[in-house]
Amino acid sequence: MKKTEKNFTTEKNNIFDEDMELNEDMSNEEDISVEEEDSFDGDISTMDEDSFEEDIFDEAEEEYATTYNRKNVDSIKKILLMMMLIMCAVPILFCLYLLVKMNGIERKVDMILERQLAKSNQSVAKVEEATSEYSDLDKELLDKAAYKDLDKNTESSNHNLAAPKYNNVTGEITVIEEPKLNGKRVYLTFDDGPSQYTGEILDILDQNDVKGTFFVVKSENPEYWQYYTDIVERGHTLAMHSFSHVYEEIYADKEAFVKDVESIHNFLYDETGVDCRFYRFPGGSSNSVSEVDISELIEYLDSKGITYFDWNALSGDAVDDSLTADELNDSVLEYVRSNESDSIVLLHDLDYKHETVDGLDSLIKTLKEEGYQILPIDMSTDPVQHFSE
Repeated sequence: MKKTEKNFTTEKNNIFDEDMELNEDMSNEEDISVEEEDSFDGDISTMDEDSFEEDIFDEAEEEYATTYNRKNVDSIKKILLMMMLIMCAVPILFCLYLLVKMNGIERKVDMILERQLAKSNQSVAKVEEATSEYSDLDKELLDKAAYKDLDKNTESSNHNLAAPKYNNVTGEITVIEEPKLNGKRVYLTFDDGPSQYTGEILDILDQNDVKGTFFVVKSENPEYWQYYTDIVERGHTLAMHSFSHVYEEIYADKEAFVKDVESIHNFLYDETGVDCRFYRFPGGSSNSVSEVDISELIEYLDSKGITYFDWNALSGDAVDDSLTADELNDSVLEYVRSNESDSIVLLHDLDYKHETVDGLDSLIKTLKEEGYQILPIDMSTDPVQHFSE
């Protein structure tokens, strides 16, 4: 009996121990389950946070891209607008420029016409005033004096009859006889001007009632530019010589020559309104410094309707600085007298050479006394040209 109770007690204890172990196992399983649930919840929370951050980043990136594209579109619109404004402004500015140039040209033409008209009116007024001073008797006496040599043998006369002059103070009538023309013409040409002496040359020509031809360059001194207009307004011929007068540049090639001719032509046209048709090669058409065949340059001038002139008489004023005014004139006269035809005289209008000016009055008077007709170059003048094919 005791044994049976002992065994029962032992079994009961075993059963209790098993229940305790079972409870512990179940408790451990619950702890594991709770830990797993907590871990799962943490994983879900982490995944939600990552997904949220990615969504925010995507939205920010999309918004930045939209803003950037919008800025690009705005920039392109601004550029297109500026281009349209420029395209509209350029023609307007060009038209305004042309309008200003046309107004300037019109003003110059009007000034030239007004001056010519004023001179014509003055001439007419002087003639009318002089004519009104003569009485019928005076006119009869003038007619007799003017034609008293008609019965003379003109071949034996050494003079040409000039217009009679009436002295209002003494009432005397004087007939001034001029030397008979010898049939030869002399063209006084002045190269390289204008200079500080151009005004003196113009005055001497006016005092002797003769006209000259000025082959000019583009002066570096703007104070001299007035002489381009003075030459034209006083009735002389304005002609082209060079824009730069630098041989190495002018004759470097045909394009350089063309540029120089066009530059001096346009410059003179802007200053005076004259479309110059006459040209003189720097150094002459027979110069030895040109890098291009002169015949090509002459062909270009011909294509533009420009006639070039050399010379067959010269003073040497640009060759020897030591020559006096008399020596310069002697050289000119020697050439002129030996020429069988007309003479084109080469003189220079230079800042450093006043001897040409000093001898000009005497030269003109001598040429007139010897019967030469002094004229400016025009379209009827036979050119002297050194170059030959």
